[in-house]
Amino acid sequence: MDVYSPGRSSRNVLRNFEGFIVDGPEYLTVFDGASGAELQTVDYKPERYDDGLMWGDYAMSRIEPGNRVDRFLSSVAYLDGTHPSAVFARGYYTRSTIVAYDWDGEQISERWSVDSGWTPMTNPFNDGPHGRDGTDPEFGTITTQGDHSVSAADVDGDGRHEIVYGAATIDDDGRLLYSSFDELPEGSADPGAVVRLGHGDAMHVTDIDPARPGLEFYGVFEGGPWAPYGYALRDAATGEVLYGAYSGRDTGRGMVGDVVPEEPGLETWAVDLRTADGRLISTARPGTNQSIRWAADMTTQIVNGSGNSTPTIDDWQRGRLLTATGTRTNNSTKGNPSLVADVFGDWREELLVRTEDSSAIRIYLSTEVTDRKLYTLMHDVQYRAEVARQQTVYNQPSYTSFYLGSDIDWSQVPQPHYWAPGSVEALLSDLEGYVASGELDGPLVQQLSNALVQAQHHLDAGRTASAVDALERFLSHLDRPKASDMLTEEARASLAHEARTVIEMLS
Repeated sequence: MDVYSPGRSSRNVLRNFEGFIVDGPEYLTVFDGASGAELQTVDYKPERYDDGLMWGDYAMSRIEPGNRVDRFLSSVAYLDGTHPSAVFARGYYTRSTIVAYDWDGEQISERWSVDSGWTPMTNPFNDGPHGRDGTDPEFGTITTQGDHSVSAADVDGDGRHEIVYGAATIDDDGRLLYSSFDELPEGSADPGAVVRLGHGDAMHVTDIDPARPGLEFYGVFEGGPWAPYGYALRDAATGEVLYGAYSGRDTGRGMVGDVVPEEPGLETWAVDLRTADGRLISTARPGTNQSIRWAADMTTQIVNGSGNSTPTIDDWQRGRLLTATGTRTNNSTKGNPSLVADVFGDWREELLVRTEDSSAIRIYLSTEVTDRKLYTLMHDVQYRAEVARQQTVYNQPSYTSFYLGSDIDWSQVPQPHYWAPGSVEALLSDLEGYVASGELDGPLVQQLSNALVQAQHHLDAGRTASAVDALERFLSHLDRPKASDMLTEEARASLAHEARTVIEMLS
Protein backbone atom coordinates (compact mmCIF):
# COMPACT_ATOMS: atom_id res chain seq x y z
CA MET A 1 0.00 0.00 0.00
CA ASP A 2 2.72 2.46 0.97
CA VAL A 3 5.82 1.19 -0.85
CA TYR A 4 5.02 -1.08 -3.81
CA SER A 5 2.03 0.81 -5.23
CA PRO A 6 3.54 4.34 -5.10
CA GLY A 7 6.72 2.86 -6.54
CA ARG A 8 4.79 1.80 -9.64
CA SER A 9 3.11 5.20 -10.10
CA SER A 10 2.79 8.37 -8.08
CA ARG A 11 -0.93 8.29 -8.86
CA ASN A 12 -1.40 5.04 -6.91
CA VAL A 13 -2.89 6.29 -3.64
CA LEU A 14 -4.79 3.18 -2.61
CA ARG A 15 -5.40 4.36 0.95
CA ASN A 16 -7.74 6.94 -0.59
CA PHE A 17 -9.52 4.27 -2.66
CA GLU A 18 -13.27 4.55 -2.06
CA GLY A 19 -16.59 4.79 -3.83
CA PHE A 20 -16.36 1.49 -5.72
CA ILE A 21 -18.51 -1.60 -5.21
CA VAL A 22 -16.16 -4.54 -5.71
CA ASP A 23 -18.12 -7.49 -4.32
CA GLY A 24 -21.66 -8.76 -3.92
CA PRO A 25 -24.42 -9.67 -6.40
CA GLU A 26 -25.28 -7.68 -9.55
CA TYR A 27 -28.68 -7.74 -11.24
CA LEU A 28 -30.51 -6.80 -14.42
CA THR A 29 -34.13 -5.82 -13.71
CA VAL A 30 -37.13 -4.82 -15.82
CA PHE A 31 -39.43 -2.37 -14.02
CA ASP A 32 -42.98 -1.37 -14.82
CA GLY A 33 -42.83 2.12 -16.30
CA ALA A 34 -46.10 3.28 -14.71
CA SER A 35 -45.74 1.96 -11.18
CA GLY A 36 -42.06 1.15 -10.76
CA ALA A 37 -42.92 -2.41 -9.79
CA GLU A 38 -40.25 -5.05 -10.36
CA LEU A 39 -41.34 -7.31 -13.23
CA GLN A 40 -38.36 -9.66 -13.49
CA THR A 41 -34.77 -9.78 -12.27
CA VAL A 42 -31.88 -11.88 -13.58
CA ASP A 43 -28.20 -12.00 -12.66
CA TYR A 44 -26.01 -9.52 -14.55
CA LYS A 45 -23.86 -11.38 -17.07
CA PRO A 46 -21.00 -11.81 -16.68
CA GLU A 47 -20.35 -11.44 -12.98
CA ARG A 48 -17.32 -9.42 -11.87
CA TYR A 49 -15.51 -12.44 -10.28
CA ASP A 50 -13.21 -10.15 -8.28
CA ASP A 51 -12.28 -6.49 -7.82
CA GLY A 52 -10.41 -6.40 -11.14
CA LEU A 53 -7.40 -8.64 -10.61
CA MET A 54 -8.39 -10.99 -13.45
CA TRP A 55 -9.37 -8.00 -15.61
CA GLY A 56 -5.89 -6.44 -15.46
CA ASP A 57 -6.62 -3.76 -12.87
CA TYR A 58 -3.45 -4.59 -10.88
CA ALA A 59 -1.21 -5.38 -13.86
CA MET A 60 -0.47 -1.92 -15.24
CA SER A 61 1.67 0.75 -13.60
CA ARG A 62 -1.56 2.43 -12.56
CA ILE A 63 -3.11 0.07 -9.98
CA GLU A 64 -6.85 0.68 -10.27
CA PRO A 65 -9.12 -1.87 -8.58
CA GLY A 66 -12.70 -1.52 -9.80
CA ASN A 67 -11.66 0.06 -13.11
CA ARG A 68 -11.55 -2.35 -16.08
CA VAL A 69 -13.91 -4.74 -14.32
CA ASP A 70 -16.58 -2.03 -14.14
CA ARG A 71 -16.48 -0.72 -17.71
CA PHE A 72 -20.12 -0.96 -18.80
CA LEU A 73 -21.91 -0.08 -22.02
CA SER A 74 -25.60 -0.40 -22.89
CA SER A 75 -27.85 0.32 -25.83
CA VAL A 76 -30.87 -0.79 -27.84
CA ALA A 77 -30.67 -2.58 -31.21
CA TYR A 78 -33.17 -3.96 -33.72
CA LEU A 79 -31.32 -7.24 -34.15
CA ASP A 80 -34.18 -8.91 -36.03
CA GLY A 81 -35.02 -5.75 -37.99
CA THR A 82 -38.38 -5.34 -36.23
CA HIS A 83 -38.21 -5.62 -32.45
CA PRO A 84 -35.87 -3.79 -30.07
CA SER A 85 -33.41 -5.79 -27.99
CA ALA A 86 -31.48 -4.54 -24.98
CA VAL A 87 -27.70 -4.81 -25.29
CA PHE A 88 -25.31 -4.74 -22.34
CA ALA A 89 -21.51 -4.92 -22.39
CA ARG A 90 -18.86 -5.30 -19.71
CA GLY A 91 -15.21 -4.61 -20.35
CA TYR A 92 -13.35 -3.36 -23.41
CA TYR A 93 -9.67 -3.28 -22.49
CA THR A 94 -8.95 -6.87 -21.48
CA ARG A 95 -11.89 -9.27 -21.23
CA SER A 96 -14.76 -7.98 -23.42
CA THR A 97 -18.35 -9.24 -23.15
CA ILE A 98 -21.65 -8.30 -24.83
CA VAL A 99 -25.09 -9.79 -24.13
CA ALA A 100 -28.37 -9.14 -25.99
CA TYR A 101 -31.75 -9.63 -24.29
CA ASP A 102 -35.36 -9.63 -25.43
CA TRP A 103 -38.45 -8.80 -23.35
CA ASP A 104 -41.86 -10.20 -24.32
CA GLY A 105 -43.84 -8.32 -21.68
CA GLU A 106 -43.40 -11.04 -19.08
CA GLN A 107 -40.01 -12.68 -19.44
CA ILE A 108 -36.40 -11.69 -20.13
CA SER A 109 -34.76 -14.04 -22.63
CA GLU A 110 -31.15 -14.06 -23.75
CA ARG A 111 -30.82 -13.70 -27.53
CA TRP A 112 -27.04 -14.24 -27.67
CA SER A 113 -23.85 -13.53 -25.76
CA VAL A 114 -20.29 -12.68 -26.78
CA ASP A 115 -17.25 -13.27 -24.56
CA SER A 116 -13.61 -12.79 -25.52
CA GLY A 117 -12.47 -14.94 -22.63
CA TRP A 118 -9.86 -13.84 -20.11
CA THR A 119 -6.71 -12.14 -21.37
CA PRO A 120 -3.79 -14.31 -20.21
CA MET A 121 -1.23 -12.49 -18.05
CA THR A 122 2.31 -13.52 -17.19
CA ASN A 123 1.94 -11.76 -13.84
CA PRO A 124 -1.38 -10.22 -12.71
CA PHE A 125 0.60 -7.65 -10.69
CA ASN A 126 3.08 -6.61 -13.39
CA ASP A 127 2.13 -7.02 -17.05
CA GLY A 128 0.80 -5.18 -20.08
CA PRO A 129 -2.34 -7.12 -21.05
CA HIS A 130 -3.81 -4.56 -23.45
CA GLY A 131 -3.76 -5.65 -27.08
CA ARG A 132 -3.50 -9.32 -26.22
CA ASP A 133 -6.03 -11.93 -27.40
CA GLY A 134 -8.54 -13.42 -25.03
CA THR A 135 -8.90 -17.17 -24.77
CA ASP A 136 -12.10 -17.57 -26.83
CA PRO A 137 -11.38 -18.94 -30.35
CA GLU A 138 -13.98 -16.72 -32.09
CA PHE A 139 -14.08 -13.57 -29.98
CA GLY A 140 -10.56 -13.47 -28.53
CA THR A 141 -9.51 -10.64 -30.88
CA ILE A 142 -12.12 -8.13 -29.63
CA THR A 143 -10.13 -7.36 -26.47
CA THR A 144 -8.89 -3.74 -26.35
CA GLN A 145 -11.09 -2.94 -29.37
CA GLY A 146 -14.08 -1.48 -27.52
CA ASP A 147 -14.64 2.26 -27.17
CA HIS A 148 -16.26 4.41 -24.50
CA SER A 149 -19.42 4.05 -26.57
CA VAL A 150 -21.25 1.58 -28.80
CA SER A 151 -23.54 1.94 -31.82
CA ALA A 152 -26.36 -0.10 -33.34
CA ALA A 153 -26.35 0.21 -37.13
CA ASP A 154 -27.17 -1.93 -40.16
CA VAL A 155 -23.65 -1.93 -41.56
CA ASP A 156 -24.12 -4.86 -43.98
CA GLY A 157 -27.47 -3.79 -45.46
CA ASP A 158 -29.49 -6.85 -44.41
CA GLY A 159 -32.17 -4.88 -42.56
CA ARG A 160 -30.90 -5.86 -39.09
CA HIS A 161 -28.67 -3.96 -36.70
CA GLU A 162 -25.11 -4.93 -35.96
CA ILE A 163 -23.33 -3.90 -32.76
CA VAL A 164 -20.43 -1.60 -33.63
CA TYR A 165 -18.15 -2.16 -30.68
CA GLY A 166 -15.37 0.31 -31.47
CA ALA A 167 -12.80 -1.34 -33.74
CA ALA A 168 -14.79 -4.59 -33.84
CA THR A 169 -18.35 -5.32 -34.99
CA ILE A 170 -20.73 -8.08 -33.90
CA ASP A 171 -23.26 -9.30 -36.49
CA ASP A 172 -26.99 -9.29 -35.74
CA ASP A 173 -26.90 -13.01 -34.87
CA GLY A 174 -24.09 -12.61 -32.33
CA ARG A 175 -21.27 -13.83 -34.56
CA LEU A 176 -18.07 -11.82 -35.08
CA LEU A 177 -18.35 -9.77 -38.27
CA TYR A 178 -14.79 -8.41 -38.03
CA SER A 179 -12.11 -7.14 -35.67
CA SER A 180 -9.79 -4.57 -37.26
CA PHE A 181 -5.99 -4.82 -37.33
CA ASP A 182 -3.35 -2.91 -39.30
CA GLU A 183 0.41 -2.47 -39.58
CA LEU A 184 2.35 -0.10 -37.34
CA PRO A 185 4.16 2.53 -39.45
CA GLU A 186 7.70 3.86 -39.28
CA GLY A 187 8.28 5.93 -36.17
CA SER A 188 5.93 3.80 -34.08
CA ALA A 189 6.82 1.49 -31.21
CA ASP A 190 7.20 -1.61 -33.43
CA PRO A 191 7.22 -0.78 -37.17
CA GLY A 192 5.80 -3.52 -39.33
CA ALA A 193 3.95 -5.29 -36.52
CA VAL A 194 0.27 -6.06 -37.21
CA VAL A 195 -1.78 -4.87 -34.25
CA ARG A 196 -5.30 -3.90 -33.27
CA LEU A 197 -6.63 -0.46 -34.15
CA GLY A 198 -7.46 -0.46 -30.45
CA HIS A 199 -9.53 1.50 -27.97
CA GLY A 200 -10.76 5.04 -28.55
CA ASP A 201 -12.78 7.75 -26.81
CA ALA A 202 -15.04 8.84 -29.69
CA MET A 203 -16.81 7.01 -32.52
CA HIS A 204 -19.37 7.98 -35.17
CA VAL A 205 -21.31 5.63 -37.49
CA THR A 206 -23.48 6.94 -40.33
CA ASP A 207 -23.33 7.67 -44.07
CA ILE A 208 -20.42 10.10 -43.88
CA ASP A 209 -19.48 9.94 -47.57
CA PRO A 210 -22.63 9.70 -49.74
CA ALA A 211 -20.44 9.09 -52.81
CA ARG A 212 -19.66 5.64 -51.38
CA PRO A 213 -22.21 2.86 -50.84
CA GLY A 214 -23.14 2.01 -47.27
CA LEU A 215 -22.12 3.46 -43.92
CA GLU A 216 -18.77 4.64 -42.63
CA PHE A 217 -17.18 4.66 -39.17
CA TYR A 218 -15.01 7.56 -37.98
CA GLY A 219 -13.07 7.05 -34.79
CA VAL A 220 -10.05 8.14 -32.79
CA PHE A 221 -7.61 5.86 -30.98
CA GLU A 222 -5.61 6.31 -27.82
CA GLY A 223 -2.84 3.71 -28.23
CA GLY A 224 -0.28 6.34 -29.18
CA PRO A 225 2.92 4.73 -30.53
CA TRP A 226 1.25 1.30 -30.28
CA ALA A 227 -1.74 2.22 -32.48
CA PRO A 228 -1.58 2.23 -36.30
CA TYR A 229 -3.80 5.33 -36.43
CA GLY A 230 -4.63 8.32 -34.30
CA TYR A 231 -7.83 8.68 -36.32
CA ALA A 232 -9.37 6.81 -39.23
CA LEU A 233 -12.42 6.66 -41.48
CA ARG A 234 -13.40 3.04 -42.11
CA ASP A 235 -15.92 1.12 -44.17
CA ALA A 236 -18.48 0.13 -41.53
CA ALA A 237 -19.30 -3.14 -43.33
CA THR A 238 -15.75 -4.49 -43.51
CA GLY A 239 -13.61 -2.35 -41.18
CA GLU A 240 -11.35 -1.38 -44.12
CA VAL A 241 -9.52 1.91 -43.46
CA LEU A 242 -10.43 4.47 -46.13
CA TYR A 243 -8.14 7.17 -44.78
CA GLY A 244 -6.41 7.97 -41.54
CA ALA A 245 -3.11 9.00 -40.01
CA TYR A 246 -0.69 7.79 -37.37
CA SER A 247 -0.38 10.32 -34.53
CA GLY A 248 1.91 8.64 -32.01
CA ARG A 249 -0.20 9.96 -29.14
CA ASP A 250 -3.57 9.49 -27.49
CA THR A 251 -5.92 11.20 -29.92
CA GLY A 252 -8.73 11.74 -27.47
CA ARG A 253 -11.48 13.46 -29.42
CA GLY A 254 -12.96 13.42 -32.92
CA MET A 255 -16.18 14.45 -34.60
CA VAL A 256 -18.07 14.42 -37.90
CA GLY A 257 -20.61 16.82 -39.36
CA ASP A 258 -21.53 19.09 -42.23
CA VAL A 259 -19.65 22.19 -41.07
CA VAL A 260 -18.41 23.27 -44.51
CA PRO A 261 -21.50 23.09 -46.75
CA GLU A 262 -19.43 23.90 -49.86
CA GLU A 263 -17.82 20.46 -49.56
CA PRO A 264 -19.84 17.29 -50.31
CA GLY A 265 -20.56 14.87 -47.50
CA LEU A 266 -19.80 15.20 -43.81
CA GLU A 267 -16.48 16.64 -42.73
CA THR A 268 -14.32 14.77 -40.19
CA TRP A 269 -11.93 16.23 -37.68
CA ALA A 270 -9.56 15.10 -34.93
CA VAL A 271 -6.12 16.67 -35.46
CA ASP A 272 -7.27 18.62 -38.54
CA LEU A 273 -10.42 19.23 -40.61
CA ARG A 274 -10.95 16.98 -43.66
CA THR A 275 -13.54 16.28 -46.31
CA ALA A 276 -15.57 13.07 -46.39
CA ASP A 277 -13.02 11.57 -48.81
CA GLY A 278 -10.01 12.66 -46.74
CA ARG A 279 -8.83 15.89 -48.39
CA LEU A 280 -7.34 18.42 -45.97
CA ILE A 281 -9.49 21.54 -45.51
CA SER A 282 -7.75 23.23 -42.58
CA THR A 283 -5.40 22.59 -39.70
CA ALA A 284 -7.92 24.47 -37.56
CA ARG A 285 -11.00 22.50 -36.51
CA PRO A 286 -14.34 22.91 -34.71
CA GLY A 287 -14.95 21.70 -31.17
CA THR A 288 -15.43 18.00 -30.41
CA ASN A 289 -17.72 17.97 -27.36
CA GLN A 290 -21.03 17.19 -29.04
CA SER A 291 -22.73 18.08 -32.32
CA ILE A 292 -26.31 19.20 -32.95
CA ARG A 293 -28.47 19.62 -36.07
CA TRP A 294 -29.72 23.09 -35.23
CA ALA A 295 -29.64 25.13 -38.44
CA ALA A 296 -32.37 25.48 -41.06
CA ASP A 297 -30.06 24.35 -43.90
CA MET A 298 -29.22 20.89 -42.43
CA THR A 299 -25.64 21.82 -41.58
CA THR A 300 -24.10 20.70 -38.28
CA GLN A 301 -23.38 22.87 -35.25
CA ILE A 302 -21.27 22.19 -32.16
CA VAL A 303 -22.28 22.31 -28.49
CA ASN A 304 -19.38 23.80 -26.49
CA GLY A 305 -18.91 24.41 -22.79
CA SER A 306 -17.67 22.11 -20.01
CA GLY A 307 -17.21 22.41 -16.27
CA ASN A 308 -18.53 25.77 -15.06
CA SER A 309 -18.66 27.28 -18.55
CA THR A 310 -22.01 28.27 -20.02
CA PRO A 311 -23.03 25.93 -22.86
CA THR A 312 -23.19 27.45 -26.33
CA ILE A 313 -24.15 26.33 -29.82
CA ASP A 314 -21.60 27.47 -32.41
CA ASP A 315 -21.53 27.31 -36.19
CA TRP A 316 -18.09 26.88 -37.79
CA GLN A 317 -18.82 29.62 -40.35
CA ARG A 318 -21.52 31.81 -38.77
CA GLY A 319 -20.28 31.87 -35.19
CA ARG A 320 -22.38 31.71 -32.03
CA LEU A 321 -26.05 30.85 -32.48
CA LEU A 322 -27.12 30.27 -28.86
CA THR A 323 -25.86 30.94 -25.35
CA ALA A 324 -27.76 28.79 -22.85
CA THR A 325 -27.41 31.25 -19.95
CA GLY A 326 -27.96 29.81 -16.50
CA THR A 327 -27.28 26.20 -17.49
CA ARG A 328 -24.43 23.71 -17.35
CA THR A 329 -23.35 20.55 -19.15
CA ASN A 330 -22.28 17.33 -17.42
CA ASN A 331 -18.92 15.54 -17.18
CA SER A 332 -16.33 18.22 -16.45
CA THR A 333 -13.76 16.94 -18.95
CA LYS A 334 -16.09 16.66 -21.93
CA GLY A 335 -19.12 18.90 -21.46
CA ASN A 336 -21.99 16.58 -22.36
CA PRO A 337 -25.50 18.04 -22.54
CA SER A 338 -28.13 15.99 -20.74
CA LEU A 339 -29.42 15.04 -24.19
CA VAL A 340 -29.25 16.15 -27.82
CA ALA A 341 -32.12 14.64 -29.80
CA ASP A 342 -35.04 15.33 -32.12
CA VAL A 343 -37.49 15.56 -29.22
CA PHE A 344 -40.25 17.71 -30.76
CA GLY A 345 -40.01 16.31 -34.24
CA ASP A 346 -39.18 18.53 -37.21
CA TRP A 347 -35.88 16.69 -38.03
CA ARG A 348 -33.85 19.25 -36.09
CA GLU A 349 -32.43 18.47 -32.69
CA GLU A 350 -33.15 20.07 -29.36
CA LEU A 351 -30.61 20.83 -26.64
CA LEU A 352 -31.43 19.57 -23.13
CA VAL A 353 -29.20 20.94 -20.35
CA ARG A 354 -29.52 21.22 -16.58
CA THR A 355 -29.85 24.52 -14.76
CA GLU A 356 -26.85 25.73 -12.77
CA ASP A 357 -28.32 24.41 -9.52
CA SER A 358 -29.44 21.13 -11.14
CA SER A 359 -33.03 21.79 -10.10
CA ALA A 360 -34.49 21.55 -13.62
CA ILE A 361 -33.87 20.58 -17.21
CA ARG A 362 -34.17 23.28 -19.88
CA ILE A 363 -35.00 22.42 -23.48
CA TYR A 364 -33.81 24.76 -26.25
CA LEU A 365 -35.12 24.47 -29.80
CA SER A 366 -34.14 26.24 -32.99
CA THR A 367 -36.32 29.09 -34.24
CA GLU A 368 -34.67 29.34 -37.65
CA VAL A 369 -37.33 29.02 -40.37
CA THR A 370 -36.54 26.12 -42.68
CA ASP A 371 -37.82 25.26 -46.14
CA ARG A 372 -36.84 21.60 -45.73
CA LYS A 373 -39.37 18.95 -44.78
CA LEU A 374 -38.46 15.52 -43.41
CA TYR A 375 -40.09 13.01 -41.12
CA THR A 376 -38.90 13.10 -37.51
CA LEU A 377 -35.49 11.58 -36.94
CA MET A 378 -36.97 9.22 -34.34
CA HIS A 379 -38.69 7.40 -37.20
CA ASP A 380 -35.27 6.18 -38.32
CA VAL A 381 -34.47 3.04 -36.33
CA GLN A 382 -30.74 3.72 -36.13
CA TYR A 383 -31.31 7.24 -34.82
CA ARG A 384 -33.84 5.98 -32.27
CA ALA A 385 -31.37 3.36 -31.04
CA GLU A 386 -28.58 5.96 -30.94
CA VAL A 387 -30.68 8.27 -28.74
CA ALA A 388 -31.23 5.38 -26.32
CA ARG A 389 -27.45 4.87 -26.36
CA GLN A 390 -26.66 8.48 -25.41
CA GLN A 391 -26.91 7.58 -21.72
CA THR A 392 -23.79 5.41 -21.85
CA VAL A 393 -20.26 6.56 -20.90
CA TYR A 394 -18.81 9.27 -23.24
CA ASN A 395 -22.13 9.88 -24.95
CA GLN A 396 -21.72 10.60 -28.66
CA PRO A 397 -24.16 12.24 -31.12
CA SER A 398 -27.03 10.21 -32.58
CA TYR A 399 -26.90 9.50 -36.30
CA THR A 400 -29.40 8.40 -38.93
CA SER A 401 -28.99 5.36 -41.17
CA PHE A 402 -28.91 7.64 -44.22
CA TYR A 403 -26.88 10.66 -45.29
CA LEU A 404 -28.17 13.81 -43.58
CA GLY A 405 -26.49 17.05 -44.63
CA SER A 406 -27.06 20.32 -46.44
CA ASP A 407 -26.49 18.63 -49.83
CA ILE A 408 -28.90 15.79 -49.08
CA ASP A 409 -30.07 13.72 -52.06
CA TRP A 410 -33.77 13.33 -51.32
CA SER A 411 -34.07 10.38 -53.68
CA GLN A 412 -31.80 8.42 -51.31
CA VAL A 413 -33.78 9.13 -48.15
CA PRO A 414 -35.54 5.88 -47.14
CA GLN A 415 -39.27 5.86 -46.56
CA PRO A 416 -39.96 4.97 -42.93
CA HIS A 417 -42.18 2.02 -42.13
CA TYR A 418 -43.79 2.73 -38.81
CA TRP A 419 -47.01 2.53 -36.87
CA ALA A 420 -47.82 5.61 -34.84
CA PRO A 421 -50.02 4.58 -31.89
CA GLY A 422 -52.51 7.20 -30.84
CA SER A 423 -52.91 8.75 -34.29
CA VAL A 424 -55.91 9.02 -36.61
CA GLU A 425 -53.80 7.49 -39.40
CA ALA A 426 -53.11 4.42 -37.26
CA LEU A 427 -56.80 4.14 -36.41
CA LEU A 428 -57.75 4.27 -40.09
CA SER A 429 -55.09 1.65 -40.88
CA ASP A 430 -56.54 -0.67 -38.24
CA LEU A 431 -60.02 -0.09 -39.60
CA GLU A 432 -58.88 -1.13 -43.08
CA GLY A 433 -57.24 -4.20 -41.59
CA TYR A 434 -60.50 -5.33 -39.98
CA VAL A 435 -62.32 -4.84 -43.29
CA ALA A 436 -59.72 -6.92 -45.09
CA SER A 437 -59.99 -9.71 -42.51
CA GLY A 438 -63.78 -9.78 -42.71
CA GLU A 439 -64.23 -8.70 -39.08
CA LEU A 440 -65.96 -5.48 -40.22
CA ASP A 441 -68.42 -5.09 -43.10
CA GLY A 442 -71.68 -3.50 -44.22
CA PRO A 443 -72.66 0.19 -44.15
CA LEU A 444 -70.78 0.60 -40.86
CA VAL A 445 -67.52 0.60 -42.82
CA GLN A 446 -68.40 3.83 -44.66
CA GLN A 447 -69.76 5.51 -41.53
CA LEU A 448 -66.60 4.83 -39.55
CA SER A 449 -64.30 5.75 -42.43
CA ASN A 450 -66.11 9.06 -43.01
CA ALA A 451 -65.72 9.98 -39.34
CA LEU A 452 -61.97 9.34 -39.42
CA VAL A 453 -61.46 11.19 -42.71
CA GLN A 454 -63.29 14.19 -41.23
CA ALA A 455 -61.20 13.98 -38.04
CA GLN A 456 -57.97 14.02 -40.04
CA HIS A 457 -59.23 16.90 -42.20
CA HIS A 458 -59.91 18.97 -39.09
CA LEU A 459 -56.51 18.12 -37.61
CA ASP A 460 -54.74 19.16 -40.81
CA ALA A 461 -56.53 22.50 -40.58
CA GLY A 462 -55.65 22.94 -36.90
CA ARG A 463 -59.23 22.45 -35.65
CA THR A 464 -58.58 20.08 -32.75
CA ALA A 465 -62.03 20.46 -31.13
CA SER A 466 -63.75 19.57 -34.41
CA ALA A 467 -61.46 16.54 -34.79
CA VAL A 468 -62.50 15.37 -31.33
CA ASP A 469 -66.18 15.78 -32.31
CA ALA A 470 -65.61 13.59 -35.37
CA LEU A 471 -63.94 10.91 -33.22
CA GLU A 472 -66.87 11.05 -30.81
CA ARG A 473 -69.16 10.30 -33.78
CA PHE A 474 -66.85 7.40 -34.62
CA LEU A 475 -67.45 6.01 -31.12
CA SER A 476 -71.20 6.52 -31.36
CA HIS A 477 -71.28 4.47 -34.58
CA LEU A 478 -69.43 1.67 -32.79
CA ASP A 479 -71.86 1.74 -29.88
CA ARG A 480 -75.07 1.48 -31.91
CA PRO A 481 -77.03 -1.73 -31.22
CA LYS A 482 -76.94 -2.89 -34.85
CA ALA A 483 -73.16 -2.42 -35.04
CA SER A 484 -72.64 -5.84 -33.47
CA ASP A 485 -74.09 -7.41 -36.61
CA MET A 486 -71.37 -5.85 -38.75
CA LEU A 487 -68.16 -6.26 -36.67
CA THR A 488 -66.73 -8.66 -34.13
CA GLU A 489 -66.61 -7.77 -30.48
CA GLU A 490 -62.80 -7.90 -30.54
CA ALA A 491 -62.66 -5.39 -33.41
CA ARG A 492 -65.19 -3.11 -31.71
CA ALA A 493 -63.27 -3.12 -28.42
CA SER A 494 -59.93 -2.47 -30.10
CA LEU A 495 -61.19 0.39 -32.30
CA ALA A 496 -63.05 1.99 -29.39
CA HIS A 497 -60.02 1.82 -27.13
CA GLU A 498 -57.75 3.37 -29.74
CA ALA A 499 -60.26 6.13 -30.55
CA ARG A 500 -60.54 7.04 -26.86
CA THR A 501 -56.73 7.14 -26.65
CA VAL A 502 -56.58 9.61 -29.54
CA ILE A 503 -59.34 11.74 -28.00
CA GLU A 504 -57.50 11.82 -24.69
CA MET A 505 -54.28 12.91 -26.39
CA LEU A 506 -56.01 15.64 -28.38
CA SER A 507 -57.91 16.87 -25.37
